[in-house]
Amino acid sequence: MRGFLIAAIVGVLAACAPATQQAPRNSAQPVQSPEAVVRAVYDAATERNAHQQPTDVTQLPLSADLMHLVRQALDATQAGDEPFIDGDPVLDCQDCSPLSAITITTTSSPANGHATVEARFTVAGDARVETWDMVETPQGWRADNIRSADGYDLRKAASDSAPTDTRSCTETRGAAAAERLAAQCTQVSPASHPPCNPANSCAMMESEIARSCALLTGSQRPAYCETH
Repeated sequence: MRGFLIAAIVGVLAACAPATQQAPRNSAQPVQSPEAVVRAVYDAATERNAHQQPTDVTQLPLSADLMHLVRQALDATQAGDEPFIDGDPVLDCQDCSPLSAITITTTSSPANGHATVEARFTVAGDARVETWDMVETPQGWRADNIRSADGYDLRKAASDSAPTDTRSCTETRGAAAAERLAAQCTQVSPASHPPCNPANSCAMMESEIARSCALLTGSQRPAYCETH
């Protein structure tokens, strides 16, 4: 009888105990704010700077359009004497000394897929201010430009260094390849498709494809988006 009573009491206690909550499966990761994305960049840059390692521009969270432009510029200047980026693209300095007084602030709150974040810091006794123009993409917030009052402008630097071949895509790659690129461009571009023309340069159409693919997710995103 005593054993039965103990078993009954244990059963009642177990029934009354609160159920252990299971963590939801496949819970979506919270989207980082534009400020958090920029802050993470400077945290990583500070760590690299402590080991005298500059930031690789291709590792920055750039928009697809800006990344495409940057890669074009890197390819075009790879064999040249002058590098596309002469220094650290985040800190805007060469042989940067240790940083201090780093503050990251949202100066233009997210609206219509755009935001502006300002990074203030001191390097070699020089107070610097970098402005990050952020855009919202399916992959999260990405930088569409990095600029400063002293003339530093990543997008302009990339545009100036990118190849300026004015020949049509048909001329450079042939009619079949140009038509295929134009069809891909037309399929994904939300614009009225002026860039999607074989008479334009291949680079223009590829840039539009990269920009447009960044806006697509899931089944809407064609397989060729991965190559642009």
